[in-house]
Amino acid sequence: MSVKKNFASRLSLYVLLISAGLMLFVSVVFGLFVRSAVRKSAVQLTQKELDNAILDIEKVITEVERAVDNVDWIVEQHRDDEAMVCQVPRELVSANPNIVGSTVAFEPGAFKGRPYFAPFTYVDATSGEIRSIQMGGADYDYPMLDWYQIPKLLGRPYWSEPYYDEGGGEQRMSTYSMPLKDETGAIYGILTADISLEWLSDLVRSIKPYEHSYTLMVGRNGAYIAHPDSAKVLNETVFTSALEMRDTTAMTIARHLLAGERGMLRFDNDGTDSFAVFAPLSNGWALALICSDMDIFRNAYVVNFVLGALLLLGLLGLFFGCRRIVRRQTMPIVEFSNAALTIAKGNFKARIPEVSTRDELLTLRNSLDYMQRSINDYIAELKSTTASNERYESELSIARDIQMSMLPKAFELKGNCDFYAMVQPAREVGGDLYDFIEAGGSLYFLVGDVSGKGVPAALFMAITRAAFRFIGALGLPMAEVMRRVNNCLCDGNQNEMFVTIFAGKIDLKTGRMDYCNAGHNPILVVHPDGKAAYLRARPNLAAGLFENFPYQDETIDLEPGTRLVLYTDGVTEAEQADKKQFGEDRLLEWAAGLTPDASAKAAVIDLYARVKRFTDGADQNDDITLLSVLWNPATKTIQE
Repeated sequence: MSVKKNFASRLSLYVLLISAGLMLFVSVVFGLFVRSAVRKSAVQLTQKELDNAILDIEKVITEVERAVDNVDWIVEQHRDDEAMVCQVPRELVSANPNIVGSTVAFEPGAFKGRPYFAPFTYVDATSGEIRSIQMGGADYDYPMLDWYQIPKLLGRPYWSEPYYDEGGGEQRMSTYSMPLKDETGAIYGILTADISLEWLSDLVRSIKPYEHSYTLMVGRNGAYIAHPDSAKVLNETVFTSALEMRDTTAMTIARHLLAGERGMLRFDNDGTDSFAVFAPLSNGWALALICSDMDIFRNAYVVNFVLGALLLLGLLGLFFGCRRIVRRQTMPIVEFSNAALTIAKGNFKARIPEVSTRDELLTLRNSLDYMQRSINDYIAELKSTTASNERYESELSIARDIQMSMLPKAFELKGNCDFYAMVQPAREVGGDLYDFIEAGGSLYFLVGDVSGKGVPAALFMAITRAAFRFIGALGLPMAEVMRRVNNCLCDGNQNEMFVTIFAGKIDLKTGRMDYCNAGHNPILVVHPDGKAAYLRARPNLAAGLFENFPYQDETIDLEPGTRLVLYTDGVTEAEQADKKQFGEDRLLEWAAGLTPDASAKAAVIDLYARVKRFTDGADQNDDITLLSVLWNPATKTIQE
């Protein structure tokens, strides 16, 4: 049996879905908490790594600065001793592994009148040997270089921006420069110490809290001092890299670096969610450590995958376990359903299984037993009722046939009149009627609508039709015809039923029509030019209410080609499913669009079809009666 049809499997599935939903909710909340905690821990770890790196770099910077500060007095005391001056930078390089070069550069002419005097000691980048040379000359005008000019102008120690030293150390370096002053405070030279950027780059590259994390170091002007891509060092700035990124946060980070600020910002690192922690150095440089979320959450992703697999296995075990337990507990329900199915197939004497429990199953068993007995009782009663209803429906069918047979079915031309009528009751029998008779060279016709529905309305309709047919044959004026019909209906009308009537008499030679409206809907008059309008009539009381009511008739001369359309309110009050009614405006619109030479039968059939299309299958709520009269003395209209 499939899961959809098996109650135990379906109930187990519901338990599984609820459990899965709860587990998913807990997993999502827990995952968000863990993600937040992991990210916070990652930021703290990264900041700690950055702080340690800054301490290491600051230690080197401090050692270099302290070493220079400790020997400047020697230069000052022996500034005229060439051998001693040359020994100072050699001692600085020899005694400090972080210093790869040093010089004492004198102002032009300050040392024994020489235009250039700058003894320089450096560590050869290739052999590692310590060498000394004299710098200065037309090809190396050191007084114009930044490491000399800026501290001289500032009058204080200064770390230069990174540069490649050609003609000196032949490597990328940064120089710490200290102005040398005489007794008067005048600057007579600069004492320097160079540090290698290669060493600094190695230190920066070693800072990797995660596999794909990397560190940047920038100078005061934004130039890269250290970068994973060595080609960018001294050749690009942090701003050029930021401009190449889609995320504008990278530019904000660059500004913070140059402003010497400390902080953390998240950004999109070319499609990878990342964050950067940054901090300044004491010499104006800045350090930034970049980490990606992919590295941070790598282990968390693995844990989530394993946890998801375990949850899936647990849910499958829960499903099959619940299915087995529920199937065992619901076995009586299966037996009850089989018994109910047997009963539904017509075996109302089927045995209902017994149960030993005293719970809802016993209640269900007793309910089925009660249902079985009730069905048997109901079937017996239904058989009796059905027989009665069949007799009643047969009688109604006969009554309908009798009622329909009372109404004229032959619509032969009467002189110059073409006419056609139809009635469609809302029930088996109804209270609408139409009739016509020819008497004294005139055509008498009417359409009526009896109050109420069903058999009483049908009986009252039959009386109305008989009275009109008898009295109309006397050839009386319309007002007198209506007065006598009204008196016939008032006689013995204890239920106070009434009928609205529009009755008319057309002289078949002249086309003059006498008419009387007894509380009925106004009829439509379609003139030969196609214009349609409702015929105004004097108000008269519906027939059957007050005896000897003074009915008033009116007269109108019909032009050749004039069409009359009589109807009951079942037409204008026909409703769609949303209770919107057909209405008089739609009826008038239909009449205005009718083909002038259409026969009376075609007009009636077309209007009825238009009403049915409007209701679009909705139940008919009232009887519908239509009668069309076409007065056309010039042309005999052929019945269709």
